[in-house]
Amino acid sequence: MKVIYGTGSLKRSKIKKKVVAVGVFDGVHLGHQMILRRVAHEAKRSSIKSAVVTFSFHPSHLFDPLKKIPHLTPLEHKISIIATCGIDYCYVVHFDRAFASMTPEFFIRGILLKKIGMVSLYVGEDFMFGKGAKGGKGLLEVLSNKFHFKLHVLKHLKIGNKIVSSTIIRALVRKGRLALASRFLGRHVSILGEVIKGEGLGAELGYPTANIMPYHEVLVPDGIYATYSISRGKAFKSVTYIGTRPTFEAEGRADGPRRGVESFLLDFRKNIYGSKMEIQFIKKIRDDRKFSSASELAKAIKQDVFSARKILNAVPR
Repeated sequence: MKVIYGTGSLKRSKIKKKVVAVGVFDGVHLGHQMILRRVAHEAKRSSIKSAVVTFSFHPSHLFDPLKKIPHLTPLEHKISIIATCGIDYCYVVHFDRAFASMTPEFFIRGILLKKIGMVSLYVGEDFMFGKGAKGGKGLLEVLSNKFHFKLHVLKHLKIGNKIVSSTIIRALVRKGRLALASRFLGRHVSILGEVIKGEGLGAELGYPTANIMPYHEVLVPDGIYATYSISRGKAFKSVTYIGTRPTFEAEGRADGPRRGVESFLLDFRKNIYGSKMEIQFIKKIRDDRKFSSASELAKAIKQDVFSARKILNAVPR
């Protein structure tokens, strides 16, 4: 999949006809994947290209930073998942005030038709666009007739009697309901981040961990989890800790307790500082807690490792 940032440099002479989907696609859950696979299927059937137009961040980050909607997937992670759906092009639009002030008609005519070459458009039923989010299904139908492109407005995907939505998945992840969140996502709940140098406390306990600076804004609750940690194309069984390290963290810090993410890879001991790592959460082992001593914590970690192996052996990746 070719990724193109912005549309300003696109030239009409190089435009190829495309089937296009437009949306934030945060989380790229099963409902999003349904849309994207429909796009890829129509494009292949028509012997043309498929494309996604998405945004560098959720529009709420521009309009109300204090109440911005946190991302389930950072941009890099989102793009990598979109690529698995058979899409040929991904256009990433920077959602700034200039873009937000664009009229609905100009977005369709000036961007999708003239710069991307759209001949068929797929959106979800709650899709809104243009200045003041004034464009919706009704206006899309008018513009479809006016500019002669095919329009497909797809209803929400439901599993059981529940709508699959990014909003619901965010709530599930924060509550630690991994099984249902994973079912809606169509994959394990995961985070992507960079391996950074920590304080070495895990190594002192006999369990050297990879400290992760997550790109994600939505994390599972504090605790210890059986996970798969993926780095440089390889997946490793692991135990991942999310929490404030109450056994070691000094009480009464002026800036409050520091929440961190650490992963102990069960059968791996190499230096991977600076590399990117995805952590897939399989099952929670226990809650975070304060231990009376470092030795008591080490005993608990030993049991956590045993539990994680048992869980992960039953859930091969």
